[in-house]
Amino acid sequence: MRLIKFLVPVVLTALLGFNAYAQDKKVEFGIMAGYGYTMPKLKDSRSIKNPAINSSNLNGFHAGPVLKFNFSEKVGLQTGLLYNYFSGVDLLSSSALKKTGVWNQNRIKLTAFDLPLKIMYSMPLADEFYLQIFAGPNFNYSINKVTDYEAYSDNKLNVNLSKKGTNIYQAPSDFNSLDFQMGAGIGVQFMGLFLRGGYEWGILNRTTLTDAKLRSNDLKVSLGYTF
Repeated sequence: MRLIKFLVPVVLTALLGFNAYAQDKKVEFGIMAGYGYTMPKLKDSRSIKNPAINSSNLNGFHAGPVLKFNFSEKVGLQTGLLYNYFSGVDLLSSSALKKTGVWNQNRIKLTAFDLPLKIMYSMPLADEFYLQIFAGPNFNYSINKVTDYEAYSDNKLNVNLSKKGTNIYQAPSDFNSLDFQMGAGIGVQFMGLFLRGGYEWGILNRTTLTDAKLRSNDLKVSLGYTF
Protein backbone atom coordinates (compact mmCIF):
# COMPACT_ATOMS: atom_id res chain seq x y z
CA MET A 1 0.00 0.00 0.00
CA ARG A 2 2.77 2.46 0.92
CA LEU A 3 4.67 1.47 -2.22
CA ILE A 4 1.66 2.18 -4.43
CA LYS A 5 1.05 5.53 -2.71
CA PHE A 6 4.67 6.42 -3.48
CA LEU A 7 4.83 5.13 -7.05
CA VAL A 8 1.54 6.52 -8.35
CA PRO A 9 2.45 10.20 -7.71
CA VAL A 10 5.88 9.58 -9.24
CA VAL A 11 4.36 8.22 -12.45
CA LEU A 12 1.75 10.98 -12.66
CA THR A 13 4.42 13.64 -12.13
CA ALA A 14 6.56 12.09 -14.84
CA LEU A 15 3.62 11.93 -17.24
CA LEU A 16 2.84 15.61 -16.75
CA GLY A 17 6.27 17.09 -16.20
CA PHE A 18 8.50 15.94 -19.03
CA ASN A 19 6.68 17.33 -22.05
CA ALA A 20 9.62 19.53 -23.04
CA TYR A 21 11.81 16.48 -23.59
CA ALA A 22 9.36 14.67 -25.82
CA GLN A 23 10.32 16.68 -28.87
CA ASP A 24 13.57 14.78 -29.41
CA LYS A 25 11.97 11.42 -28.53
CA LYS A 26 13.98 10.94 -25.34
CA VAL A 27 10.59 10.64 -23.71
CA GLU A 28 7.43 9.45 -25.42
CA PHE A 29 3.91 9.97 -24.07
CA GLY A 30 0.95 7.94 -25.15
CA ILE A 31 -2.31 6.21 -24.39
CA MET A 32 -3.03 2.50 -24.38
CA ALA A 33 -6.18 0.39 -24.14
CA GLY A 34 -7.25 -3.14 -24.88
CA TYR A 35 -8.49 -6.54 -23.80
CA GLY A 36 -7.63 -8.09 -20.45
CA TYR A 37 -8.00 -11.62 -19.09
CA THR A 38 -7.24 -12.39 -15.45
CA MET A 39 -6.72 -15.94 -14.19
CA PRO A 40 -6.80 -16.42 -10.39
CA LYS A 41 -5.04 -19.57 -9.20
CA LEU A 42 -6.54 -20.82 -5.92
CA LYS A 43 -5.24 -23.62 -3.71
CA ASP A 44 -7.60 -24.13 -0.77
CA SER A 45 -7.34 -27.19 1.47
CA ARG A 46 -9.95 -26.00 3.97
CA SER A 47 -13.10 -28.08 4.41
CA ILE A 48 -15.38 -25.01 4.48
CA LYS A 49 -14.78 -22.60 1.61
CA ASN A 50 -16.03 -19.06 1.09
CA PRO A 51 -17.68 -18.66 -2.36
CA ALA A 52 -16.31 -15.10 -2.53
CA ILE A 53 -12.82 -16.62 -2.84
CA ASN A 54 -13.37 -17.80 -6.39
CA SER A 55 -10.89 -18.81 -9.04
CA SER A 56 -13.10 -17.93 -12.00
CA ASN A 57 -11.29 -16.43 -14.99
CA LEU A 58 -12.58 -12.96 -15.85
CA ASN A 59 -12.69 -10.94 -19.08
CA GLY A 60 -12.35 -7.19 -19.22
CA PHE A 61 -10.46 -4.19 -20.48
CA HIS A 62 -7.65 -1.84 -19.49
CA ALA A 63 -6.86 1.76 -20.41
CA GLY A 64 -4.55 4.54 -19.35
CA PRO A 65 -1.56 6.77 -20.08
CA VAL A 66 1.90 5.37 -20.82
CA LEU A 67 5.37 6.90 -20.68
CA LYS A 68 8.54 5.61 -22.36
CA PHE A 69 12.08 6.75 -21.58
CA ASN A 70 14.38 6.03 -24.51
CA PHE A 71 17.96 5.29 -23.47
CA SER A 72 18.90 4.71 -27.11
CA GLU A 73 17.14 4.07 -30.42
CA LYS A 74 16.61 0.42 -29.44
CA VAL A 75 16.40 0.31 -25.63
CA GLY A 76 13.93 2.07 -23.36
CA LEU A 77 11.90 1.86 -20.15
CA GLN A 78 8.12 1.99 -20.34
CA THR A 79 5.79 2.71 -17.45
CA GLY A 80 2.28 4.05 -17.03
CA LEU A 81 -0.88 3.82 -14.97
CA LEU A 82 -3.57 1.47 -16.28
CA TYR A 83 -7.13 1.08 -15.05
CA ASN A 84 -8.49 -2.48 -15.23
CA TYR A 85 -12.07 -3.72 -15.12
CA PHE A 86 -12.95 -7.43 -15.21
CA SER A 87 -16.23 -9.31 -14.91
CA GLY A 88 -17.58 -12.80 -15.31
CA VAL A 89 -20.38 -15.21 -14.44
CA ASP A 90 -19.97 -18.52 -12.64
CA LEU A 91 -23.01 -20.71 -13.31
CA LEU A 92 -24.09 -22.66 -10.22
CA SER A 93 -26.93 -24.58 -11.89
CA SER A 94 -26.81 -27.00 -14.81
CA SER A 95 -27.20 -25.77 -18.37
CA ALA A 96 -30.33 -27.89 -18.69
CA LEU A 97 -31.89 -26.16 -15.68
CA LYS A 98 -31.00 -22.75 -17.09
CA LYS A 99 -32.97 -23.55 -20.24
CA THR A 100 -36.09 -23.84 -18.08
CA GLY A 101 -35.62 -20.24 -16.94
CA VAL A 102 -34.69 -21.09 -13.35
CA TRP A 103 -31.04 -21.01 -12.34
CA ASN A 104 -28.48 -19.59 -9.89
CA GLN A 105 -25.15 -17.94 -10.61
CA ASN A 106 -22.36 -15.84 -9.14
CA ARG A 107 -21.51 -12.57 -10.89
CA ILE A 108 -17.94 -11.44 -10.21
CA LYS A 109 -16.63 -7.90 -10.75
CA LEU A 110 -13.05 -6.71 -10.22
CA THR A 111 -11.38 -3.31 -10.55
CA ALA A 112 -7.64 -2.72 -10.22
CA PHE A 113 -4.74 -0.51 -11.27
CA ASP A 114 -1.46 -1.55 -12.91
CA LEU A 115 1.87 0.24 -12.66
CA PRO A 116 4.22 -1.55 -15.10
CA LEU A 117 8.00 -1.07 -15.35
CA LYS A 118 9.12 -2.75 -18.56
CA ILE A 119 12.51 -2.76 -20.25
CA MET A 120 11.77 -2.64 -23.98
CA TYR A 121 13.98 -3.60 -26.91
CA SER A 122 12.93 -2.29 -30.33
CA MET A 123 14.31 -4.05 -33.40
CA PRO A 124 13.97 -2.01 -36.62
CA LEU A 125 12.40 -4.01 -39.46
CA ALA A 126 11.81 -1.13 -41.86
CA ASP A 127 11.62 2.65 -41.82
CA GLU A 128 9.60 3.62 -38.68
CA PHE A 129 8.53 -0.03 -38.23
CA TYR A 130 9.78 -1.97 -35.18
CA LEU A 131 9.45 -5.37 -33.57
CA GLN A 132 9.34 -4.84 -29.79
CA ILE A 133 10.18 -7.24 -26.97
CA PHE A 134 9.61 -6.21 -23.36
CA ALA A 135 9.93 -7.67 -19.87
CA GLY A 136 9.88 -6.54 -16.26
CA PRO A 137 7.81 -6.16 -13.10
CA ASN A 138 4.25 -4.95 -12.69
CA PHE A 139 2.65 -3.62 -9.51
CA ASN A 140 -1.04 -4.51 -9.42
CA TYR A 141 -3.33 -2.92 -6.84
CA SER A 142 -6.89 -4.24 -6.54
CA ILE A 143 -9.52 -1.72 -5.48
CA ASN A 144 -12.64 -3.81 -5.47
CA LYS A 145 -13.71 -7.43 -6.00
CA VAL A 146 -17.31 -8.42 -5.39
CA THR A 147 -19.18 -11.68 -5.94
CA ASP A 148 -22.95 -11.21 -6.18
CA TYR A 149 -25.26 -14.21 -5.83
CA GLU A 150 -28.08 -14.06 -8.39
CA ALA A 151 -31.22 -16.22 -8.48
CA TYR A 152 -33.35 -16.28 -11.64
CA SER A 153 -36.99 -17.32 -12.03
CA ASP A 154 -38.78 -17.26 -15.41
CA ASN A 155 -35.57 -15.82 -16.89
CA LYS A 156 -35.83 -12.80 -14.59
CA LEU A 157 -33.65 -11.83 -11.65
CA ASN A 158 -35.37 -12.60 -8.35
CA VAL A 159 -34.19 -9.78 -6.09
CA ASN A 160 -35.71 -11.41 -3.01
CA LEU A 161 -33.56 -14.53 -3.38
CA SER A 162 -30.45 -12.76 -4.70
CA LYS A 163 -27.74 -11.34 -2.46
CA LYS A 164 -25.21 -8.57 -3.00
CA GLY A 165 -21.61 -9.43 -2.17
CA THR A 166 -19.08 -7.39 -0.26
CA ASN A 167 -15.69 -6.11 -1.36
CA ILE A 168 -13.11 -8.71 -0.28
CA TYR A 169 -10.42 -6.00 -0.09
CA GLN A 170 -12.38 -3.80 2.31
CA ALA A 171 -10.71 -3.66 5.74
CA PRO A 172 -10.61 -5.74 7.82
CA SER A 173 -9.74 -8.22 5.10
CA ASP A 174 -8.10 -11.60 4.61
CA PHE A 175 -6.85 -10.48 1.20
CA ASN A 176 -3.89 -8.41 0.03
CA SER A 177 -4.69 -5.62 -2.41
CA LEU A 178 -1.11 -5.39 -3.68
CA ASP A 179 0.39 -7.93 -6.05
CA PHE A 180 3.89 -8.05 -7.52
CA GLN A 181 3.99 -9.61 -10.97
CA MET A 182 6.70 -10.42 -13.49
CA GLY A 183 5.82 -10.29 -17.14
CA ALA A 184 6.98 -10.34 -20.73
CA GLY A 185 5.52 -9.71 -24.14
CA ILE A 186 5.98 -8.86 -27.78
CA GLY A 187 4.55 -6.32 -30.19
CA VAL A 188 5.01 -4.18 -33.27
CA GLN A 189 5.06 -0.42 -33.73
CA PHE A 190 4.65 1.65 -36.88
CA MET A 191 5.46 5.29 -36.31
CA GLY A 192 3.44 6.09 -33.17
CA LEU A 193 0.87 3.30 -33.45
CA PHE A 194 1.59 0.04 -31.61
CA LEU A 195 0.00 -3.35 -30.98
CA ARG A 196 1.28 -5.51 -28.09
CA GLY A 197 0.50 -8.66 -26.19
CA GLY A 198 1.86 -9.56 -22.77
CA TYR A 199 1.53 -12.02 -19.90
CA GLU A 200 2.00 -11.32 -16.18
CA TRP A 201 2.78 -14.00 -13.58
CA GLY A 202 1.55 -13.26 -10.05
CA ILE A 203 4.28 -13.71 -7.43
CA LEU A 204 2.62 -12.80 -4.13
CA ASN A 205 0.02 -14.79 -2.20
CA ARG A 206 -3.08 -12.58 -2.24
CA THR A 207 -4.67 -14.09 0.88
CA THR A 208 -3.63 -14.39 4.53
CA LEU A 209 -6.02 -17.29 5.17
CA THR A 210 -4.47 -20.43 6.63
CA ASP A 211 -4.27 -23.40 4.24
CA ALA A 212 -5.11 -21.22 1.24
CA LYS A 213 -3.03 -19.62 -1.50
CA LEU A 214 -4.29 -17.20 -4.13
CA ARG A 215 -2.20 -15.92 -7.02
CA SER A 216 -3.30 -14.22 -10.20
CA ASN A 217 -1.91 -14.27 -13.73
CA ASP A 218 -2.99 -11.73 -16.35
CA LEU A 219 -3.06 -11.62 -20.14
CA LYS A 220 -3.28 -8.33 -22.02
CA VAL A 221 -3.60 -7.36 -25.69
CA SER A 222 -3.18 -3.62 -26.18
CA LEU A 223 -3.50 -1.02 -28.91
CA GLY A 224 -1.99 2.38 -28.34
CA TYR A 225 -0.36 5.49 -29.70
CA THR A 226 2.69 7.48 -28.57
CA PHE A 227 3.26 11.14 -29.36
